[in-house]
Amino acid sequence: MRSLRVIFCIAVLLGCAVLAYAVQIEEKKGDRIIITTDQYTVHWKVAAQMGYIAAYLEENGPSLIGPDNSRNLYHSSNYGGWKDWGALQEWEIVEEKPTSATVKFVSEDAGSKQYTCMATYYDTVPFIKHEVTVENMGGGAVNSFESSHDPMFEPRMNVKGMQNEVDPIQHSFYWTADGFAALYAVEKGGIAGIAAGWNGQGRMFLNHDAVGQAIKKGQSQTITYFVAFGAGGEKEAKALAKEVTEPVPEGQAVASTGKLTTTWGSLKSF
Repeated sequence: MRSLRVIFCIAVLLGCAVLAYAVQIEEKKGDRIIITTDQYTVHWKVAAQMGYIAAYLEENGPSLIGPDNSRNLYHSSNYGGWKDWGALQEWEIVEEKPTSATVKFVSEDAGSKQYTCMATYYDTVPFIKHEVTVENMGGGAVNSFESSHDPMFEPRMNVKGMQNEVDPIQHSFYWTADGFAALYAVEKGGIAGIAAGWNGQGRMFLNHDAVGQAIKKGQSQTITYFVAFGAGGEKEAKALAKEVTEPVPEGQAVASTGKLTTTWGSLKSF
């Protein structure tokens, strides 16, 4: 009986030894942060405007965003002139679970707003949860969210279609021959929209002006929305709108190896 207990304990220890996090995160030459899940691989740009600049559903496949390193997904406000998300100032892996990870990205907008994006990546679903906080870092009161640019998403590539839907929640999406990209509004008062003819390739956005608040120095406000990169097109993007408000299933890690420690990166603005 004792030998059976020993064998059992060894098996448990071996199981723990191979346990790893399925969401992989790495910084590449100070140029981008790369997040890989079983669903997709996305690249977060370090330079202004920080945000997604590439999204792959298959290794060595075509990106759903392009061209690489252009201005694609970002936040912006028009107060004393347009001010976009700046360069990434710092980033941190704040939580890792067997099938998800949350990463904090911080930047400022060359005005008085500091943006902190807490992005949660899941290995089990094609969408990403964004919790974006705007803090007033100085000067007088400013509106936290305004100008219909929270966020703005410019594909900067030829797409097969771009569409806006209001049921069951507000969402906008575009699709190519290789998959779709989408924005889903979950805040009450959040509005999705598109400008199909912009730059000949279109742009989509979430408008959170209705929930924005006047914030003084040191005050902040947070909103939540979802970004998605998935296989399929119009049908699949619409169907996913029903899932983003549901609890994400937790399962066992897909990868057998991976990073087990958190990482902190501090980068100069440029």
